[in-house]
Amino acid sequence: MDSAIIRASLTAATLSGISNCLAQCITCFRSNPQIQTSGDVVTVLTAFISAVQNDFDPNDTLRYVLFSLLVCPPNYLWQKWLEGKFPGYITEEAAGEGEEKVLDQNGSSTGRDTGAGSLKKRMGNGGTDNKEAMTETSTPSNPAKAAGKAKRKLNAVNTCIKFLLDQTLGAAVNTVVFIAGIALLRGASLDSLGQRVQEGFWPMIRAGQKLWPMVSVAQFTVVPFEWRTLVGSCVGLVWGVIVSLMSSPGGKGKVE
Repeated sequence: MDSAIIRASLTAATLSGISNCLAQCITCFRSNPQIQTSGDVVTVLTAFISAVQNDFDPNDTLRYVLFSLLVCPPNYLWQKWLEGKFPGYITEEAAGEGEEKVLDQNGSSTGRDTGAGSLKKRMGNGGTDNKEAMTETSTPSNPAKAAGKAKRKLNAVNTCIKFLLDQTLGAAVNTVVFIAGIALLRGASLDSLGQRVQEGFWPMIRAGQKLWPMVSVAQFTVVPFEWRTLVGSCVGLVWGVIVSLMSSPGGKGKVE
């Protein structure tokens, strides 16, 4: 497996585990009446620690870690396919830069552009250095300088296509896979998956639309492809807390 996919999967799994831990701690804090009513800091902390010890489920955290390890590779390949099929940026030469006329043995122009500057200027004596003229190629004399003059331009059409695919097809598939996958890892029967997906799909999609479209726009416009997984995983830390709360027993597809 590609090392980049392995790194992305391990990062996503780690952050997913942290998200679930935070979500369980939040649930423990919010579900304990003594914590909610007491005004004493020591009493609140004692009650919170007691609630975590009694209600925290490390197996649920392991389920989220395992789920992330399973779904991260196909998601990475999905993003890679999107970028390969619809490149977000095109590279174009700066206008008027890197053009030159290649001269023949008599010093006249052949009309071919090589991108290395005027060959006539380098010959100096009006075409006397015929050997240099014959051996000159289209390779720039200073590739680094030439590359620096190239401009990257955002391809708006491709970016819009990637955004729409990611926020429709990608979001729908990921939501269904998440609801069904977590349910199966928690021991749900296959017969109940359809009802679970039906109940949780739209609440989770609506919740995701408050966050992921903005992230997707940033990913496709300003974040280089090699950094998108890391940025997405960091945002996913917050999102993981939300979906952990939504998918927790009693969550019923909404943050309570």
